[in-house]
Amino acid sequence: MRISHRRMTGLTGALLVAAVALTGCSASGSTSDGREAVGPGPDNADVPYPDPETSELAVDPDLTDPAQDALSTFALDIDTGSYTRFRDAVANGMSIDPSEVRTEEFVNYFAQDYAAPESGLGVSVDGAALPFEPEHRLVRVGISSAPVSNAARDDADLALVVDCSGSMGDAGKMETTKTALRTLVASLRSTDRVGMVCYSTEARTVLEPTSLSERDGVLAAIDDLAPQESTNAAAGLALGYDMAMSMRTEGRMTRVVLISDGVANVGETDPDGILSRISTEAKSGINLISVGVGITTYNDHLLEQLADQGDGWHVYIDTEAEAERVFATGLTGSLVVAATDARAQVEFDPAQVSGYRLLGYENRAMADEDFRNDAVDGGEVFAGHTTTALYEVALRDSKSREPFVTATVRYLDDSGAAVERSSTLAGSACATSPREASPRLRQDLVVALLTDRLVGGPWSSVVSGEDLRAEAETLPAALDGDPDVTELVDLVHQVTT
Repeated sequence: MRISHRRMTGLTGALLVAAVALTGCSASGSTSDGREAVGPGPDNADVPYPDPETSELAVDPDLTDPAQDALSTFALDIDTGSYTRFRDAVANGMSIDPSEVRTEEFVNYFAQDYAAPESGLGVSVDGAALPFEPEHRLVRVGISSAPVSNAARDDADLALVVDCSGSMGDAGKMETTKTALRTLVASLRSTDRVGMVCYSTEARTVLEPTSLSERDGVLAAIDDLAPQESTNAAAGLALGYDMAMSMRTEGRMTRVVLISDGVANVGETDPDGILSRISTEAKSGINLISVGVGITTYNDHLLEQLADQGDGWHVYIDTEAEAERVFATGLTGSLVVAATDARAQVEFDPAQVSGYRLLGYENRAMADEDFRNDAVDGGEVFAGHTTTALYEVALRDSKSREPFVTATVRYLDDSGAAVERSSTLAGSACATSPREASPRLRQDLVVALLTDRLVGGPWSSVVSGEDLRAEAETLPAALDGDPDVTELVDLVHQVTT
């Protein structure tokens, strides 16, 4: 069976209306409507909430019955592009299409509080009681990868594939591209190598594979990039993968880095045709990093799917600071794969759970029976990253000491051997005080409510902008002024006022 994805992020708006009284729990793994908005905190922990028996926020019957399907299975995803594209749109007084809002990518952008494993992937489960529906929990499945230092990583061979089409002359796209590339090159070691392909109506090599000991020459080639004619993305990627194959050397990492607005208007323009070779090359260990630029004429679907099929990840660069975050501060985490073919399976006990719902991951669903079929492609997780899945879970007995959920992550390690790690959570583990809620869990709730509002989700008609702003405003103090969270609060204000 496949997991059933109904109404994206449906519960999360209501969760935050009730987040004043949010309670937290955790478990360790084995290896308006014009209402006065009230924020959570010790002084208002007992603020009344809508009566679950009479409120519109009460029970949502559209949950998966674990007696019919106890398993939720999906490939892991560490992409963040959906969030930064939204941020860029707000900065430019625009909006993005609801189809481009992916809850998991919004959540993935922010720091989490998961313990990092010594190797591979680790999994944890925590949750929060919902005061408007006392027997429901928000369950957070957190997966983290082991960090790798820059000194410890293998040398890298990068084939840079740059969109030089006419559309790249719009809205500062080419300058953003050059900024990102300069940041990347400045962060590489002298023992790394880069080559560069530029594509327009046709594709051509503008820099043969060059050692970073000749950094000035590489930077000069970047400076010479300029928008030209039409967009033959298929030709550019084909030449880029040819270059990557020619650079491939034992003991070194080989990656293709595509920077584009995703528009393809000549040559092979169908995404499926462009994706076919990428999927084949990914199986040989050449991962694709898809970097999106430009708030206008942008093909989000293509760039996100390219990263998925290329066993890589998708980011969107909107500022110099974002280029720094991805290609300088987080360079090693942008290049080093910590786990391949990674997938998660979350099992709910029908004796304890009457219904559940996964938020997000709509295009990452896997058949339950393929969880242990390593011939079926999963997701790649890069070093030092986290990914999060949020569920609404309706419990039959919130005081039970038996686990009601088991989350298992499966991946292939460096030797190709399958590894599984699990974590469980029991209803009795949940605390009853809002002061025990994890600040990062509250953060994830704010983010998820925001995505629900952006897509006109089922809770957006009952959760006011005032409610969302009040909840968001509590986060910076709880998270020591995390600048990403402070920025999130500002974005919430801009889209709700």
